[in-house]
Amino acid sequence: MRVFIPLIFLTLVVTSPWAHSAPTPRTTLDTQPLSPESDPYLSDKAAALRTPAPTWQMGVVAGYSGGNQLENDEWMQGPTFAIRLSSLKLHNLPVWDFHFEVNRDNLVGVFAGRRWYCCENDRFNPYLRLAAGTFLDASDQLGNLVELSRFRARAGAGLGEDFFFEMGFGYAVVGPDLYAILGYNFKF
Repeated sequence: MRVFIPLIFLTLVVTSPWAHSAPTPRTTLDTQPLSPESDPYLSDKAAALRTPAPTWQMGVVAGYSGGNQLENDEWMQGPTFAIRLSSLKLHNLPVWDFHFEVNRDNLVGVFAGRRWYCCENDRFNPYLRLAAGTFLDASDQLGNLVELSRFRARAGAGLGEDFFFEMGFGYAVVGPDLYAILGYNFKF
């Protein structure tokens, strides 16, 4: 290391006479005034032709869920189908979403969720999601809204933007539930 430092110093001292700045402070190019016409490549010409950015996203979801969703003490499991609707107005990625699902026992789940993205510029967009909601049974009519034991909290982890996969668990007074879903998002 001690040998290299003097060699670098001598290299810079020896080559300094050949390094020169510009010989004159003036350029040889004449300046030209700008044209008053609009440039065809600028955005003001093609503003009407551009498609607006999508402001909503709807996800179509299929998956498998299991758990104790109502007051009866049995573990129900089977396929589930859902639709997720989320706004893209404030962010490029969905942050708040509304989740409506129907499971094998014809129970309708209504959830509102919030996502936190781990790495926003990542190719797979991994996220954590917390949601709160309830399961509704058609035979209970108005009792669906009053029965507090049906309300539950869910936590899940997922990844993907257009195609996505998410899995998680939920818990309520009546017991836990588990779910895994796979879906596709349509932006409009």
